[in-house]
Amino acid sequence: MPRKPTKSVAISPNVRFLRVYPMEGTKKGISELKTVGIKLSRAQAIDLARSLLAVSQDWEEVDVTAYRLERRKSDGTYHVTVTSAQPD
Repeated sequence: MPRKPTKSVAISPNVRFLRVYPMEGTKKGISELKTVGIKLSRAQAIDLARSLLAVSQDWEEVDVTAYRLERRKSDGTYHVTVTSAQPD
């Protein structure tokens, strides 16, 4: 099933955020981690909320993916994508 990005509802599927936890270099292994977190500014939280609200009106399931190892060089932020694996 191909993924449909939020572009199909005329909003950007890419949202920026300040930090994702666990941070790179954590001493715990993936199997030991019980939580994942993201830190957002107010504007970033609003962008993510708008994206989720827009897609949730049409999609039954939503995938949110945080890229914790890919920091943007220009401003030091990370990105989250909002997609869904919906049938055509």
